[in-house]
This record gives sequence, C-alpha cells and structure tokens, in this order.
Amino acid sequence: MDCTRRVGSAPRRPWWSGWAQAVALGWCLGCSAEPAPRNVVLIVLDTVRADHLSCYGYGRPTTPVLDAFAAGADRYVTARSTAPWTLPSHASLFTGKPAYLHGADALKLPGGAIADAAPLRPEEVTLAEALAAAGYDTGAFVANKGYVNPRMGLDQGFALFVNERHPAPRMSELALEWLGAREAGRPWLVFLNYMDAHRPYNTAPLPPERAAQLPAPPAPGEPDAVASLDALYLHVFEREDPPPPEMVQRVVDNYDLALANLDAGLGQLFDGLRERGLFDDALIVVTADHGEYFGEHDLVEHSKDVYEEALRVPLLVKRPGQRAGRVLEAPISLADVAGLMLDEACPKARPDGDAFAGARGAPGHFAQARYARQRDLTASWKGRFQRERDALYVENFKLIRSSDGQHELYDLATDPRESRNLVGARAKEAATLMGRLQRELARGATGRSGAAALPELSPEALEALEKELRETGYIGERR
Repeated sequence: MDCTRRVGSAPRRPWWSGWAQAVALGWCLGCSAEPAPRNVVLIVLDTVRADHLSCYGYGRPTTPVLDAFAAGADRYVTARSTAPWTLPSHASLFTGKPAYLHGADALKLPGGAIADAAPLRPEEVTLAEALAAAGYDTGAFVANKGYVNPRMGLDQGFALFVNERHPAPRMSELALEWLGAREAGRPWLVFLNYMDAHRPYNTAPLPPERAAQLPAPPAPGEPDAVASLDALYLHVFEREDPPPPEMVQRVVDNYDLALANLDAGLGQLFDGLRERGLFDDALIVVTADHGEYFGEHDLVEHSKDVYEEALRVPLLVKRPGQRAGRVLEAPISLADVAGLMLDEACPKARPDGDAFAGARGAPGHFAQARYARQRDLTASWKGRFQRERDALYVENFKLIRSSDGQHELYDLATDPRESRNLVGARAKEAATLMGRLQRELARGATGRSGAAALPELSPEALEALEKELRETGYIGERR
C-alpha cells in the first residue's frame, strides 16, 4: 500500500499538505508494523436519543437491526454528546474535542447579535484527515444539508462528500455504490449521516410484519408528523398547562416510526457490507449527534438546552472480527470516539500532541448549549434562550452553569430525570464543580483562536439553504 499518497484534504488548506507529507509515511510504516489498517464505517443517526432504541431497553421494537448489531458489538450504556445540536456535536465527533475547544457553535458577536453558527476552523485536524494522511480513501454520505456541509467545515479530509437528503435506504445505496467502485487494496473510511429521525420524521409505511409491531402512520385527513410536532411545540412554549398526553403520544409515535424506517435502511447497509465481504473485519461505529425533547423540561425538539434527553445518545462499536457483544458501563463522551477509532483502526495515524485526546486530562465530561437556533431566538419566548449553558459531569453529579445565573446541580444516580435541583442543598459540591468547570473553560479560551468566518453563498445557494433549514424546522414561524 502506498501510504504516502494523500487523499481528500481540502484544497483550501495549504498548511496541511506539507505537514501530511512530512509525517504520513512515518505513520503508515507504523501501521504496517502493527496489524494492518482496518476499514472504518462511522454512522451518525441524526437526532436519535438512546432511550428510544429497543437495544437500550425501549418497550417498542423500534430497531431490530440495531438490536442484532448490538448483540455482536460493544454497547456503551452511558454515552453523551457534547452539545444538543448538530454542528458542534459532529465537530466533536470528528476532532475529539469538546465544543469550547473546537469553536464550531453559535456565538454572540461583539455587537450583541447571535450568530447562528461558526464553522469548524481549517486548522483543526479531523478523523478523516488523519486517516487520509495514513493512506485511507475517505467518503461521506450526509443527509443533513443544513449544518453538516462544506460551508460548516465538516468536509475536511473527505475526498468525496455527498450532501443530499434522502431516506435511509437511498443513503445506504450511495455508500455501497462508492465502496463497490473504489480502487481495491487501500483501506477506507465511510461516514454516513441519516436524517430519518429528524423533523419532519420519516413516517413512510413499513412492511406488514413490521407495521403490525408499531403505530400506524398518520391517516389521510389526520395531522401529519410536522403538524403534530408543531402543535406540541407551540403548546409547550406558549401555554402554562402541560400538553395533553395524546398530543405528546402522537409525536412519539411518529418519531418511533421514523426510527423503524431508519433501522430498515441500516439493515440494507449492513447486508450490503456482508455481501461484499466487508462487514466482519471492519470497525463499525454507530452513534447519534444528539437526542430530542418531547415536552420534558418544557422543551420540544433539540438545540436548546443540556438535559439528558438531548445529550444521551447510543454508542455501539463493533470491533474488527468481533462476534460477541459486551455492555460497557463506564460513561463516554462523543469527544472520545475519534481517538477510540484511531486506536482501533490505525494507531499510528494519531498525530502527536493532544489531538483526539477527548475527555482525557479534563476533570469530567462536558456539554454546552450556546443560545439556540434563530427561530427560537426570535419567537415570543426568546428571552428564555438568550443564555449560554455549560454542563460538567463528574461521577454521579451533573452541574449546569448558566450565564443568567440559574445554575443547576443534579445527582443522576438518584434523579436521572433531572427533576430536583440540588444547587442550594448541596452548595459545597456545587461550588467545587463550578470551580473545576470555570478553570477548564478558561483553559479552553486561552488555548484556541477565534471563530472562523462562514464563506459567502451565491443567491441560489442561499435560497437552497434557507429552504432546507425551513423544512427541518430551524427557521420560520410555527402558526
């Protein structure tokens, strides 16, 4: 294998070329001295909370394909995202850094306006870049066009980046077609992002044997998935009384149907890998970027706060040759996953220094929410989200530092629903954790440069982006 060949670094990054050429050969020689580099499949189930997967104990059989996959993989019981929305969580997954270090997030501008998103900075090193420098072919098939795209810097390191929103079966087909057409003899990384469980929810009819196990899709004349979600959204944010249980259940039913459709598309991918003889020896990682609220904590959808419904995500890892499943209890952050993958697939592809260090060396796992998307900031309840929220996990405690002074502390061992704020009753513990959190955030602030600027879009591209963001619920009114 000619490991000095570099594949997929973005041409706008001239500094990377010299660095890659200088170290790629050394990395790959290391890989050859170790076991051969392993092929890698990285799958993000956009907007999938762990507790709605049947392999995580959900009562409905939403994910039989993932259940079977989990039976031969490592299932991490407590995996958490670094943010409750797509851009910062994907950036953490790719760089091994929490959002306060990589900077791809919303932010307040010097004049006081809220910028919806700052892209991942070009100088950040991604998983795809590290593997491309080590001789891997890299391809991405991404259904989330709004925030996982070249404009946000998340294409860094991918030689092919297909950014089209299709249902899960078509996304799987595209990836399999690329695997079938690529040059043999080189290791590869394929990344897939599936959007079926994101608004507007894929409630397509299921095969009869599956349909009998799950709620029926909305019938003609009934509110569709979008209308049901909008009704819950407006009730939760505009009214004082809790939403009727049947209103919540309609949204949950549609979400579960979307998960079932997503699961079917994953089955198509896994079957295709097996038919091509690529499944058994590959490293396959299945996770999510964040979860979804269904009225918990007076929230609906995501991107607004750092409670567990939006941060607890599935993480299933099938290591090369693995047949027997394991259940791993130790908590893990999404920022840990890139380092885990490099260690498993090609350890010498990990750069020197603190790249892909994940949560190691920090005093706990972190998550953060910076304001919200523009739709939430401009609505009648906008004051609620004019704040920054940082969460620190240490052992069973979770501290939420809030820029408006409304801090929170929870003992997740006894209160997993985060219903009893202990910040006053456990003031000593809260103060200790607050000190840790503030020191770490200060360290991050001094260790990184400012936010990257978004590239300008043509009028046609801007119109297409606005259409995508409207359809996925990030902009526009709900009336």
